[in-house]
Amino acid sequence: MNDSFINNIVKEYPSMYKLTVFKFPKARYSTASSKKGKDNRSQELDIARSVRRSRMMVSDYILSNDFDMFVTFTFNPKKVNRYDLNACYFKMQSWLSRQQRKSENMMKYVIVPEKHKDGAIHFHAVISNYPGLIKKTNVIQNNRRVYNLTSFRFGFTNMQYLDDDKQKVAAYVCKYITKDMVTVSNRRRYWASKNLQKPVKYYNEANNLSLDPDLHSLTFENQYLQMHEFEKLEQLFA
Repeated sequence: MNDSFINNIVKEYPSMYKLTVFKFPKARYSTASSKKGKDNRSQELDIARSVRRSRMMVSDYILSNDFDMFVTFTFNPKKVNRYDLNACYFKMQSWLSRQQRKSENMMKYVIVPEKHKDGAIHFHAVISNYPGLIKKTNVIQNNRRVYNLTSFRFGFTNMQYLDDDKQKVAAYVCKYITKDMVTVSNRRRYWASKNLQKPVKYYNEANNLSLDPDLHSLTFENQYLQMHEFEKLEQLFA
């Protein structure tokens, strides 16, 4: 097989494989195109691709790591101007850095900003190994108890414990990654701690890994590719 072209890509996660099969082989090595002189349509396509890449990376992190908390951070207008993107980013980064030091860099997180319709900035995160205190509330949302992270002094938190459905969690977090955040700032659309695992990626190895795509494994298809998912055998018989 010619190694200069990619026919399929396999991503291996702890409990599953994701297979992408290209209908037309892709060149493995290509030169990045210049951004000069791009029209509005090209720029829109670049933004759309960038958003897809961000969603894919966030999904990869969530599927490759164990998180036990989903947290929404809302800023108190008496402490932070929640319409000031830079101020909100600074406070959020400051809080994350403190928690990482307290946890001796054991805390894991993926965090995504959201801009509400009124312009206020919020953050949504999946977290594990959180080192601070957790306060139980009397609030029930979606049949789940709501908790607060007492270490967040810049506003309010809504924390709920996650179940084991990583696919659902990944989809829920990724919905906050939109092109709207791109037009607000040049900052990243998500942050991830440096201690996260990533999926193992294989090129043109679907046959060697005994991954046989069919209609049962198909999750997505367009004119360019098919995407398939396979549970690992050890998971099926666990």
